[in-house]
Amino acid sequence: MPSDVDIYRAAHLMIHEHGGDAELEAATRANWMLQRGDRNELLTWFRIWRTIAVMRQAPTSLPN
Repeated sequence: MPSDVDIYRAAHLMIHEHGGDAELEAATRANWMLQRGDRNELLTWFRIWRTIAVMRQAPTSLPN
Protein backbone atom coordinates (compact mmCIF):
# COMPACT_ATOMS: atom_id res chain seq x y z
CA MET A 1 0.00 0.00 0.00
CA PRO A 2 1.50 3.36 -1.03
CA SER A 3 2.21 5.94 1.65
CA ASP A 4 0.22 9.17 1.98
CA VAL A 5 3.17 11.05 0.48
CA ASP A 6 3.16 8.73 -2.55
CA ILE A 7 -0.58 9.30 -3.01
CA TYR A 8 -0.14 13.07 -2.78
CA ARG A 9 2.67 12.96 -5.36
CA ALA A 10 0.59 10.83 -7.72
CA ALA A 11 -2.38 13.20 -7.36
CA HIS A 12 -0.13 16.19 -8.04
CA LEU A 13 1.24 14.52 -11.17
CA MET A 14 -2.26 13.65 -12.36
CA ILE A 15 -3.31 17.30 -11.99
CA HIS A 16 -0.17 18.42 -13.81
CA GLU A 17 -0.64 15.95 -16.67
CA HIS A 18 -4.44 15.97 -17.05
CA GLY A 19 -5.46 19.39 -15.70
CA GLY A 20 -9.22 19.66 -15.28
CA ASP A 21 -9.67 16.02 -16.29
CA ALA A 22 -7.46 14.65 -13.49
CA GLU A 23 -10.39 13.48 -11.34
CA LEU A 24 -12.03 11.81 -14.32
CA GLU A 25 -8.77 10.09 -15.28
CA ALA A 26 -8.24 8.80 -11.74
CA ALA A 27 -11.84 7.57 -11.61
CA THR A 28 -11.39 5.82 -14.95
CA ARG A 29 -8.28 4.05 -13.70
CA ALA A 30 -10.07 3.05 -10.51
CA ASN A 31 -12.86 1.61 -12.66
CA TRP A 32 -10.33 -0.40 -14.69
CA MET A 33 -8.97 -1.90 -11.48
CA LEU A 34 -12.51 -2.72 -10.33
CA GLN A 35 -13.17 -4.53 -13.60
CA ARG A 36 -9.89 -6.44 -13.27
CA GLY A 37 -10.74 -7.40 -9.70
CA ASP A 38 -7.54 -5.81 -8.39
CA ARG A 39 -8.69 -4.57 -4.99
CA ASN A 40 -5.34 -3.12 -3.86
CA GLU A 41 -4.91 -1.03 -7.00
CA LEU A 42 -8.58 -0.01 -6.83
CA LEU A 43 -8.05 1.35 -3.34
CA THR A 44 -4.88 3.12 -4.42
CA TRP A 45 -6.60 4.85 -7.33
CA PHE A 46 -9.57 5.71 -5.13
CA ARG A 47 -7.18 7.40 -2.67
CA ILE A 48 -5.56 9.33 -5.54
CA TRP A 49 -8.99 10.34 -6.86
CA ARG A 50 -10.07 11.55 -3.42
CA THR A 51 -6.80 13.45 -2.93
CA ILE A 52 -7.21 15.23 -6.26
CA ALA A 53 -10.69 16.34 -5.20
CA VAL A 54 -9.36 17.66 -1.88
CA MET A 55 -6.45 19.44 -3.57
CA ARG A 56 -8.85 21.21 -5.93
CA GLN A 57 -10.90 22.50 -2.99
CA ALA A 58 -7.88 23.90 -1.14
CA PRO A 59 -7.70 27.71 -1.18
CA THR A 60 -4.92 29.06 -3.37
CA SER A 61 -4.45 32.35 -1.55
CA LEU A 62 -5.14 33.98 1.78
CA PRO A 63 -8.48 35.79 2.17
CA ASN A 64 -8.37 39.58 1.98
